[in-house]
Amino acid sequence: RRRRSRSPRRAMTSASATGRWVTMRAARARAPASTPASAASVRTCARRRALVHFLTGAPALALVARDSDAARAEEDVKRAYDGYASTYDDLDGGSAAKALGLDAMRGDALRGASGDVLELAVGTGLNLASYDMSKINTFTAIDLSPGMLAQAKVRADELNFRRESSRFIEADATALPFEDASFDVVVDTFSLCVIENPVAALREVRRVLRPSGRAVLIEHSKSDVGPLGAYQDLTSKPVKSMSKGCVWNQDVEGLLRESGLKVVSVQRALLGLLVVVEAKP
Repeated sequence: RRRRSRSPRRAMTSASATGRWVTMRAARARAPASTPASAASVRTCARRRALVHFLTGAPALALVARDSDAARAEEDVKRAYDGYASTYDDLDGGSAAKALGLDAMRGDALRGASGDVLELAVGTGLNLASYDMSKINTFTAIDLSPGMLAQAKVRADELNFRRESSRFIEADATALPFEDASFDVVVDTFSLCVIENPVAALREVRRVLRPSGRAVLIEHSKSDVGPLGAYQDLTSKPVKSMSKGCVWNQDVEGLLRESGLKVVSVQRALLGLLVVVEAKP
């Protein structure tokens, strides 16, 4: 009997639905024309200028320029995300996201989190309702944007999060302000794809996890369906430019391995466009 292959038309239909969601996020999240350039573009330009300075005999000036531009880039990202924090739920928590099963995916992945839990790039707190606080000793959430954190705190109050065991901290995922082996679980949902150096962030995850701890990720991923993965590769650059640097064809498992984390389990959804991964130090 001939084995039936997956229908390219079905694959592209699902890709179209997810593509509309990604495009909607890009359009809704796009900042006004006066908004500064993205952190990625600013840092890329900074590196180019630094290289020119270095090759022309001015290494000290190159380092100063790089550090100065990186600092400005971080401030640009903060301002951009602060600007649409009040409407961000419409991007990742709206009807399109629900129709794609993202709410159920969050619940299935996060309700088992226990002990001391850290969530990276908490945003407005869309994940908070998925946690079972009876299993959690302490909950820590970080984000680069004060505006996002303010929204997350409001949601935490609405959900009756225990204030004495919860904290919301302004911090960078690539330089976590915590001691080694501080957490039992580290959660990342749809933030790795917009972090300029995802491996650096994952190495920080590995550092702050306890030896018996685990990382739980829900991320955009390159599909394992051939035509669909090829389509993602073809459209990756325009999607990234329109959606605040989102890399929707990233190799999540490869990034985890490069960081030193060990992949424990992988579950794919939406024809491989989304992936739920559990990893350990």
